[in-house]
Amino acid sequence: MIVDSKAPTRPAALYSFSFAPFYTSKTLYPSGSDFVKYLLDVAAKYQLVDKIQLNTDVTELRWLDAEAVWEVTLTHLVPGTGDLSAADRKARIDKEGERSVYVKRERVRAKVVVSCVGILVEPNDWPVDIPGRDVFQGDIFHSARWREDVDFKDKDVVVVGTGCSAAQVVPSLFEEPYKARSVTQLMRTPPWVMPRLEEPFGKENYAQYAPIVLRYLGFLGYMCRVSLYILVELIWLTVFQQKNHKWRTKLESSILARTHSMIPEKYHDIMTPRYSYGCKRRVFDNVWLQSMHRSNFCLTTQPLKRLESDGIILGSPPPPPAASTTNSGAAKKTPSSQNKDEYLPASIIVLANGFSATRFLHPLTVYGRSGISLHDHWHDRGGPQAYMGTAVHGFPNFFMLTGPNTGILRSSRRAKTPRAPSAESSNLS
Repeated sequence: MIVDSKAPTRPAALYSFSFAPFYTSKTLYPSGSDFVKYLLDVAAKYQLVDKIQLNTDVTELRWLDAEAVWEVTLTHLVPGTGDLSAADRKARIDKEGERSVYVKRERVRAKVVVSCVGILVEPNDWPVDIPGRDVFQGDIFHSARWREDVDFKDKDVVVVGTGCSAAQVVPSLFEEPYKARSVTQLMRTPPWVMPRLEEPFGKENYAQYAPIVLRYLGFLGYMCRVSLYILVELIWLTVFQQKNHKWRTKLESSILARTHSMIPEKYHDIMTPRYSYGCKRRVFDNVWLQSMHRSNFCLTTQPLKRLESDGIILGSPPPPPAASTTNSGAAKKTPSSQNKDEYLPASIIVLANGFSATRFLHPLTVYGRSGISLHDHWHDRGGPQAYMGTAVHGFPNFFMLTGPNTGILRSSRRAKTPRAPSAESSNLS
């Protein structure tokens, strides 16, 4: 189950298909379960349910030149194991055997193959350079593979990471149904934290009236969708352009002032980014920063050194930069670090350390004409590339929805995806 089922952060107006908009939610940011229901409704409306095959891995595509078709190798999985990451499946196989994950393999043929393999699919595993996972007696799992069977109540929880997922997770751990005893968050670098848009006229009024109004006046929902899209594009065209350095500097000062006003003073220095706005993924949040005032919360930059059976060992904090300054030029004092290891009790460790997003089509292997691997083809050409981000020479009738240079890092991919089939159909002609 996706973690934002507990901590919603995505606006429905943008994170829905243009041909099937999701305007009738009771909040601007529906929960993960709300999005699941929306997708199920879309699948039912367009009669797709019986055409979707779950618990199946597409492991290899091979072009057969003589017959001008693709041979597709399918691996059928034990029901439920489709939700596991590749690392978790391997661990289960090592422990229980191959039959605990795989049921059978088969090959089918197709004239056209469209890859909808995403980018944020495979979560990063436990850092291999940190020992002790085999002796730790508690639960360890990634935020993208949330464990509903784990009891958080009155437990000491460690969250690894301070990106978007971590900002969603941490505030919810203090509330029902979790009610953790303590939360320690391990941070490597601080994010730029932007304010999140709130529901107009208040949450209660929005929940009561917006679904009814938008159901009958759909054009208002469309205007909201377009407005959000334009807002994001304007930010990109102004703040993110190299020539607009002054605007970006002013925005950085404003964001930093807001962040410092919302968090305890003891975190001001470690929550001051030492890189320019936009160099890393931003966090949009109105709750995470406020949760830092809780007495049972701790944010630290001390590195994780190893695990013990019932806790973690943290090393000394990293030394401050030689010139510890904010982007606005104001010097900041950094407290002296302790040159000793520190033990912290821990019952649960939540990894919010991102995804393996450096390889396209992971874990799919594609062989085109003359048996050439797509990744070898890209390597010879100096990196991944595709015509209009969808088609590659030497790989007939193979198209990608999330191909090279399509990750624009702004707005929602759902705003772009419906247009991709038109580009693919033009390539078929």
